[in-house]
Amino acid sequence: MLNKKFIILCLIQVTLGYNIFNHTQDYKVSSSSYTASYNSNNSIYNFFNPACNNDNNQFVYSILGNHFNGILENQQLFFSLNTKILNKINIALLRTSIDDIYDTSSAWDDYNQNDIVDLDEINYNSINTFSHNTLGLILSKSFSINKIRLGINTKFSISSLFDQHSFSHSFDFGTYKNFNGYSIGLVLKDFLNRSYWSEGEINKVPSQIIFGSNFNIKSINLSFDYSVFDNTYMLGTSYDYNSLVSFQLGHSTFENLYLGFLLNFEKFNIGYSFVIPKYTELGTSQRILIGINKDFFNLKL
Repeated sequence: MLNKKFIILCLIQVTLGYNIFNHTQDYKVSSSSYTASYNSNNSIYNFFNPACNNDNNQFVYSILGNHFNGILENQQLFFSLNTKILNKINIALLRTSIDDIYDTSSAWDDYNQNDIVDLDEINYNSINTFSHNTLGLILSKSFSINKIRLGINTKFSISSLFDQHSFSHSFDFGTYKNFNGYSIGLVLKDFLNRSYWSEGEINKVPSQIIFGSNFNIKSINLSFDYSVFDNTYMLGTSYDYNSLVSFQLGHSTFENLYLGFLLNFEKFNIGYSFVIPKYTELGTSQRILIGINKDFFNLKL
């Protein structure tokens, strides 16, 4: 008696190891790699590998996602702040929600005591709905030592499911090195991850080690990312046309096809991506990215 939304919620949580910080990968609307994407002239944030974040980024980004045929919605806000102690720190605010999930746990009265659901035993007035909501915060700092980029993410999230709530915290550590025509990156994700639920349960998410590489051939970029422990991968390519427009094409363990483009202007950026997943039950996903230079507002954040 479970509806499609609840089945998909279980699938993306268990099968895909899903959490809200997976959406930091949505920046790939403008790049075909997570782990080794860094460009000193690019205004795009990279919270997947904190070492790849640009110290000079002056943009504020909003990303709206419609995932799994609209079942899951997510919003993101990326920006940076200048501080006295850490100089520039990059910040990501995230929210995901699955709304109007049917709760049928109290809708069956087994009058016959035969453990078989008969139509006359269903009490439709006892079917309620609930939502699964998560709020996330990332504080990210990058720096350089001897021409090697290093970075760290501190991640917090709060979730609610039925009448239960959880708080989680973890770290990401990343490094990046650029060579002549290619680059490599390495990320340790979800280090010391803990989720504390209101009923007292503590969940742990296994850490991941992810290796990535980028190759640039004129205006074409080729990339490969590989997660060592869970044996997943991402292949991608992008084409830059006059540095104003870029087109992306990708394939991964969980995505049969990824298509995207980015319009990159001095004062604003606009991007769009369309994703067809490997698991057809999940449905397609879409994302739109809008970035505005903070100087456009004459604001000093």
